[in-house]
Amino acid sequence: MRKTITIKRAEKRGQQILLVGDEPPFSLEGAIPKRYMLTDSDHLSFIYILEAVDEFIYVFIPQKFWGEMKEVLAQSLNVFLQAGATELELIGFKEELAYLIENIEGNANYGEEMEKAVKDTFLT
Repeated sequence: MRKTITIKRAEKRGQQILLVGDEPPFSLEGAIPKRYMLTDSDHLSFIYILEAVDEFIYVFIPQKFWGEMKEVLAQSLNVFLQAGATELELIGFKEELAYLIENIEGNANYGEEMEKAVKDTFLT
């Protein structure tokens, strides 16, 4: 079964954004940031990948938090994940997000709705 964490809240803490996720029914002990992001065009989400022993953990960042993600890029903020009692920095988040946004612009492979949502949030 695929392990996922969905972000429920985003908070600015000084020069950081804290993404607060649901408490996972699995341990994040030993999980490391993969420095890689994907998209879920069907659910208008960005997905940050964590790597655990022999598996990946997918951190879903829904569209309602994209305003905070735009702030991450504009102010060069560091991004942290809090899920249950665990907190860890999502290393490479800014670079991966910027790359995805650039790649999505004008690219029909992501779907019209995703392309429009990204354009409306990040490119206006």
